[in-house]
Amino acid sequence: MIPPAEMALMALTIMLWILWSDSVRPRRASQIMYTMRVALYLVVAAVLILNLVRYPEMFSASARVVCFLTVAVGLLGAAFFARKLMRRN
Repeated sequence: MIPPAEMALMALTIMLWILWSDSVRPRRASQIMYTMRVALYLVVAAVLILNLVRYPEMFSASARVVCFLTVAVGLLGAAFFARKLMRRN
């Protein structure tokens, strides 16, 4: 089983990599890609919040901070890609 802090760090790394790769890409992705990214970011944030609520004893103080940071990046990333999706229409 993966500890909660490691899961949050892995998710944070992947989300930041997706944001970075989209910002340096010369051409825009398709609408379906932006939709999938919004869904992915929201699902990851929801899973982390669900784990925080269901299994609070598994999270140390530092693990909670990493999870909250990851949830914040997830919500901001979803808003970023949703804005790009709406601007594309």
